[in-house]
Amino acid sequence: MFLQGNNREFTRVKVSIHVELRMGGNVVIQGELENVSLNGILLSCETTLPEQTPCLVFLQLDGGQGGPTIEAQGMVTRMETHKLAIQFTELIGTESMNHLQNLVLYNSGTQAYRVEEEFQSHVGLLPKS
Repeated sequence: MFLQGNNREFTRVKVSIHVELRMGGNVVIQGELENVSLNGILLSCETTLPEQTPCLVFLQLDGGQGGPTIEAQGMVTRMETHKLAIQFTELIGTESMNHLQNLVLYNSGTQAYRVEEEFQSHVGLLPKS
């Protein structure tokens, strides 16, 4: 589902999948994805982290059953009650970029043309090999 009133660089879409934030190799926060864009996520969770906290983001596309995962370096950019906004600073591996693009495109509905234009007009985040 496309989020109306979106004046951001990248289209945000509503998606509900499991997310883990890790620091130092340990899972520090688990929650559900509220929305996602090529720039980052809004995570619904019970725990918060201070703004500017770096973390590893793992979006588990199959509910944590060992299947495809989007992995990214991220930074907390905003805290709300039971929510964290995380900006991606680097995607880890080309598969993560491909999975992220597919996730956003698949869930963009009638805004698919806009998402495809974003793919074409932005170099995007460079994947880390």
